[in-house]
Amino acid sequence: MPKAMNLIGMKYNSLTVLKKHGKTNAGQYTYLCKCDCGKTTVGRTSDLRNGHQKSCGCLAEKFFGKTRKYQPAFKHGLSLKGHPEHKRYQRECFDRTRYNLEPDEKAKMIATQKNQCAICGYSFGQKKGDMKVDHCHKTRTVRGLLCDHCNRGLGFFRENIESLKSAIAYLEKNNTMLIS
Repeated sequence: MPKAMNLIGMKYNSLTVLKKHGKTNAGQYTYLCKCDCGKTTVGRTSDLRNGHQKSCGCLAEKFFGKTRKYQPAFKHGLSLKGHPEHKRYQRECFDRTRYNLEPDEKAKMIATQKNQCAICGYSFGQKKGDMKVDHCHKTRTVRGLLCDHCNRGLGFFRENIESLKSAIAYLEKNNTMLIS
């Protein structure tokens, strides 16, 4: 069996190892480390050496914001596929990342639109994934909530108002049903 490494005094990313702290249940040593920001934290030998633990958490705080609201420690298991709230959590993360849309803002939009498509009035919730967030592709501004068909329709017309007007005129002119 190899002799345990002594990491005291070594620097790993933002952490400097100060002293041995204890052992894990698996027999791995833990070390008390001082971060570049001044805080102390405890790290396992393997996490320090392979780079899984880079700081006391201050790097993640810089990345995720001051509140650390979205840091993995605050997921409470919601990121696990087996969790019953996983799909909702994933949708919230997607909306936040893609559209800068918070869950409470989306709930207000749903209430304002009476849980219906802003164009055709389709009631959301009749099937999975029938509600889409409509947004301007140039400014990324959220315009409203649409059903899948209306959202695709706008996309197929490339959000071009003149093309849509032309399509309306075409339908008004040729609104006769052909009977075979």
